[in-house]
Order: sequence, then C-alpha cells, then structure tokens
Amino acid sequence: MKSRTDKSKGQIILYQNRLEVRLVEDTIWLTQKQLSELFKTERSVITKHIKNIFATGELNEKSNVQKMHIANSDKPVSFYNLDVIISVGYRVNSFQGTQFRIWATNVLRKHLVNGYTINEKRLKAKEEKIRELQEAVRLLGNVISLDGVADEAKGIIGIIAEYSRALNILDDYDHQRLTSPVGTKRGKFILTYEKAKKIIEQMRQKFNDSPLVGREKDKSFRSSLGAIYQTFNKKDVYPAVEEKAAHLLYFVTKNHSFIDGNKRIAAALFVLFLQKNGILLRKDGSKRIDDNALVALTLMTASSRPAEKDVMIKVILNLLK
Repeated sequence: MKSRTDKSKGQIILYQNRLEVRLVEDTIWLTQKQLSELFKTERSVITKHIKNIFATGELNEKSNVQKMHIANSDKPVSFYNLDVIISVGYRVNSFQGTQFRIWATNVLRKHLVNGYTINEKRLKAKEEKIRELQEAVRLLGNVISLDGVADEAKGIIGIIAEYSRALNILDDYDHQRLTSPVGTKRGKFILTYEKAKKIIEQMRQKFNDSPLVGREKDKSFRSSLGAIYQTFNKKDVYPAVEEKAAHLLYFVTKNHSFIDGNKRIAAALFVLFLQKNGILLRKDGSKRIDDNALVALTLMTASSRPAEKDVMIKVILNLLK
C-alpha cells in the first residue's frame, strides 16, 4: 500500500500495490517479511509485536500460525492469519500502520451503522426472489418431458431443476447455518499426469481426433492435476473425493491448457476420476450426473467468471451429493 497526502484538498489518497498472499480456510496468511512490507516497518518490529500478542494471550499461537515449506527455504516458514495481521496493524507505529487503522475503523463503523438495515432489506428481497425462482424452476422442469426439445437444452434444464434444491443450501450458507457436505474421504485412485495423458491419447485415437486435441500449450495441465492434491500444514486442502473431482473439472476446463479439446478432456477425466474412486454411480446403479447434465455442467463452468468459482464448485458438489 502506497500513500500520499493531497494538501490542496486536505485528503489522504491511498494507492494499493500487489502483495501475494495465501488464501486457505477462509482467511489470508502472511509471513513476517510480508507483514513488514505491508506496514512498511522493520521485520524486528513485527517480530516484537507478534511475540507480545501471543505472550499476553490476546491470540492463541497454535490456532493462528501455520508452518509451511516454500521455495528457496531450507526450513518451514511461519505464516500468520488475518487475526494476527489485524492485531499487528493496530500496534505498528508507522504511517502505513496509521492508514490501516483509519481504514479498519472506518469499515467497522460503516458495518455497525449500516450493516443491519441493509442486510435486513436484502434478506427479505432475496427470500422473495428465491421463492419466485423455485416456482419458475418447477414449471421449467416440465419442459424436459416434451417432444422435440434438444438434448443439450434438456441437460441445462435438468441442471437448473436439480440445483433448485441447493438454493436453500446457499441461503443457509449465507447465514452461516450450512454444515459442510459429508464426502468420501478415502480415495481409491490417484490421477497422475502420466495416467491422464494416456486417457487423452486413447480419446484421440478412439474418435479420430485432430492432433491438436490434447496438445498442451504450457505446463498448466500439470498444475491443474497437482492443485487437487495440494496440502496445507500436512492436510489435504480438498480432503473429500468429491471436492477433488469438482476442482478437477473446474481447473482443467478453466485453465485451457490444450490447443483443442479442453472441455471434452475435462469431462472425461472428471468421469474417470469418479468411476475409479467408486462414486460415479448411485446405489441403484444410476449415474450421479447423466451425460446431458455433464455436458451442460461443463459448458456452464467454461462460461463462468473467475469470481464465480466458489459458486460453480458448490453446484458440482451439490449435484454429486
């Protein structure tokens, strides 16, 4: 964050620059070095404040600090979460620290003064819209049974109809009433880069596809596969098989790693991953997601905005549940 004072108008104008952070478990994590960059002060000052925060019992060290291995470091590095960042920000005696306190206090004041009134109005409006949408979805579901409706259209309607039940789930999530869906914790199958490449080659041969199908543009495909198995503090970031599957479909679709065939490859690997882990079929033998629904789901994922990632993941997980 860079700042300057505009004396002609008596205002403080703030400019923000980029500071790479880790976002895990609904909070951000910074190192002491990053904290010193954020607040423009010596690292020794940051160290002193953090020690005081834990020594006085203001925060619990165990639950607010994580150790991670990072590049170019021969030993684990400590990361501090948002609670620590805020506590340090209210202690640092620097210009940046002062700007942080002004900003934080202003945000808190606005939330206390305006938050309840605004949220109450939004809540009533949202609940009415949900009821209207659910009724529209119920009527839309009847279209599936009509003759002459394209398979792709049926798939999209099916997605909407099935997901209407998840509107209440998302509403519970907004109000912190939602518990995490129980997923399959132990997977039977690990999708490696080599296994995935074999599947892509088999697809190309079976359907006489162009040589461009499955040809990688960069190394992002490896990253997509690695991302579903990433860990934090020796724990899987996506512990359930369903979570891994949902992120696999999302990452491979959105990263666009291949010259051609990205959506087909993403859908095929998604189905393979579910099948190999024994969760593709329900107990009655039916597919959790049928072919038309999978096509529609992949198209929805491909056309979604990056800011809608969490929503798309919830769609996939709710359809798998």
